[in-house]
Amino acid sequence: MKTAAILWVDCDTQHAAAAQQLISAQHPGWRLLHSPAPEQASRAWDAMVLCLDPAARELPDLREPCATHPVLLCLDAAQEALAARAFRDGLGDYLLRAADGQAHLAELMRRLAALLRQRLAAQAPGAPNPSARMLALLQEQRAALQATLASISQGIFKTGPDGRISVYNQRALDLLDLPESLLANRPTLAELTRLQAERGDFGPDYGLVGPLGQDYLAQGGRDSAPAIYWRTTRDGRTLEVRTNALADGSQVRTFADVSDYLRVENQLRDSEARFRSLSDLSSDWYWEHDAQGRFTQLAGDLSVNGMPLSSVLGRTRWEIGALNMTEADWAAHRTVLAAQQPFRDLELQRQRADGSMHWISVSGVPVQGADGTPRGYRGVGRDITGRKQAEGQIERLAFYDALTGLPNRRLLLDRLQHATVAVTRSNTQGALLFIDLDNFKSLNDTLGHDAGDHLLQQAAQRLKACVREVDTVARFGGDEFVVLLAGLSAAAAQASAEAAQVAKHIAASLGQPYALGGAVHHSTPSIGIALFGPQVCHVDELLKQADLAMYQAKAAGRNTQRFFDPEMQAAASHRSALEADLRRGLQQRELVLHYQPMVDGQGRLQGAEALVRWNHPQRGLMPPAEFTPLAEQTGLILPLGQWVLETACAQLVAWSRSALTRAFSLSVNVSVRQFRQSDFVQQLLATLEASGANPERLTIELTESLLLNDVQDIIARMQQLRCHGLGFSLDDFGTGYSSLSQLKRLPLDQIKIDRSFVRDLPTDAGDGAIVRSILALAQSLGLAVVAEGVETRAQLEFLQHHGCQTFQGYHFGRPMSPEALAHRFQVMPDPLGRPV
Repeated sequence: MKTAAILWVDCDTQHAAAAQQLISAQHPGWRLLHSPAPEQASRAWDAMVLCLDPAARELPDLREPCATHPVLLCLDAAQEALAARAFRDGLGDYLLRAADGQAHLAELMRRLAALLRQRLAAQAPGAPNPSARMLALLQEQRAALQATLASISQGIFKTGPDGRISVYNQRALDLLDLPESLLANRPTLAELTRLQAERGDFGPDYGLVGPLGQDYLAQGGRDSAPAIYWRTTRDGRTLEVRTNALADGSQVRTFADVSDYLRVENQLRDSEARFRSLSDLSSDWYWEHDAQGRFTQLAGDLSVNGMPLSSVLGRTRWEIGALNMTEADWAAHRTVLAAQQPFRDLELQRQRADGSMHWISVSGVPVQGADGTPRGYRGVGRDITGRKQAEGQIERLAFYDALTGLPNRRLLLDRLQHATVAVTRSNTQGALLFIDLDNFKSLNDTLGHDAGDHLLQQAAQRLKACVREVDTVARFGGDEFVVLLAGLSAAAAQASAEAAQVAKHIAASLGQPYALGGAVHHSTPSIGIALFGPQVCHVDELLKQADLAMYQAKAAGRNTQRFFDPEMQAAASHRSALEADLRRGLQQRELVLHYQPMVDGQGRLQGAEALVRWNHPQRGLMPPAEFTPLAEQTGLILPLGQWVLETACAQLVAWSRSALTRAFSLSVNVSVRQFRQSDFVQQLLATLEASGANPERLTIELTESLLLNDVQDIIARMQQLRCHGLGFSLDDFGTGYSSLSQLKRLPLDQIKIDRSFVRDLPTDAGDGAIVRSILALAQSLGLAVVAEGVETRAQLEFLQHHGCQTFQGYHFGRPMSPEALAHRFQVMPDPLGRPV
């Protein structure tokens, strides 16, 4: 048929357009009329092509069009059962749609042309009479029906009004495992069911008519075709059966093997159930979004997000937003999505409706269709709020002081390193302020550590209020704080003035009273300042410079500020070198004891005071004034003092070997720090026992500074040692802080008049009055007196005239070696047995 109007019923416009293109190429005389539905089509057409919607489960009524025109049905393989129903209405032919949606069109055109030729032949002049034509057409349709029945993948039984099977296909026999001989006598379905039940084809109470005694039609009415599933027992297959009742009382039943479909469906259902269970049990959640980034599915515990599901579905991640993400961050994320790249651990901070903050981490992979077309992403999310809080806590512990909340030493060093680089780039100056709270130890000792902690917290807040946001306030340790000032003027003089102004502000703020519970405390700071600029300087060196300047401020009377200068560094270097030498000197036994004689009025030796000297390899013999203060500051006074005691005891043992010197006593100075050691008494007694020295010949000289604190403890130690025979002398009497009430409580044997009062005797009336008072006081307390620093005959005579009986000074002899002492006063050699 060269010209024809083809009604193309199709809801798929692309499919219809492809058909139009093929018709234009192969059948130029055909005219295609496209309609989305049969009821919207016009009546002026020669043949109809009905393209069934893949989602359709029912057919439109085709009885009227099929009665007058050829109709060709195009449908999916899953809809093939509908073709059997369409043949009831006189369907001309049907075709299965190809998987790609268009490959079947060529075959469709061939079959459509065949249907048009059949119609043309029936209408041509000289065609057989109507009865013959109808018979021929009927035979042709029957042949087409048989061919169709043989080609479809479903099994079909048609029963007449009497219930007997009249039409069937080979597929039905195959699915039901029936020999064709069983259908020779046209059995009813019920008879066939009983035969199969006897063979054991089906499970109990099941057969071709469903549960025995029931008909499928009872489940849904005569016009419905519910799907009934039952399982054969021979091979375990599952068949789907549908029943359609015809108007004349006959029925068409279709059978399809849905074993694979149901197995996959069950596996999918089980998989989804497992997935749902795991999602419900897991703290993570599953998500999917489409190619535009809009969420399409979420599963799992979403309560941590604090957002209803409805506020998430249909929105993108960037539309929901995150507090830690900038627009640039979101743009970078969208670039990853556009490139179809996986992403992991995208961390997002959000605020819940109740105001609480939470963190989530999401990871995703791209999803593509069979043809590689991007379909979106799927992935997982998890709540990481706890981890973030732990990380924050770890960072605070690592970089911040737990008491004050200020940056600690570690963070300060890092910021100081960056600051030294920054001033080089910007050609500016910076300053480091080292701050120490004056007399903080006294506060801890009197009010307790809780009060001290409270003061440090208040001081930290005041320091933060004194500087800018760009500056750093750090707690360096104990009662020491460091302030890092950045961006000062490029000129050194101006930068110094700016740093001094900040230091003055800090001193005024920290000098305000502190409320500590029910008490009010006053504290002042000593501040050292070190400037740094474009010149390269190591951070450790800067800290040392600021620290040195702070100690200069303390030495200047405290509550003041001092800038670092190179002279400080030179002094510190000298001190450091001397400390190293002293440590080495103790190890190498470079220290020696010299002895200054104590004599009576006739110059007879009564004993001696042991005085330490350092035989330095480069500096020669050094007096104690040049190294004992350093030993006190560094703690070296403890091993030094122990060595002095051991050497003095050895000398006493040497003197005890001669009747001439056996009565001599030896005085040894003991520092406050050494005497306050908790085990000093035990150490001293152990030294005496190990050496064999007579404790009654050893006198411990103490200074009045020992009496500033814990006097009762000092008295207890002195009494414990006196019980073993040791004597005690109060050195440099009159220069310290002792009171008469303390003096009379101390278990002393003698006091020593300080050389500063002896120096100007007898010419200075004031010194004379002090000396007379000391002598009178000692006599009233029953104490012996030793006058130190006697250098002239006039001094000696004044002292003798007023009752002093023991003397020490250059008038009788300088401190000397044991050998020199033995030679001068004819006593024994030194304890090491060296000859005189």
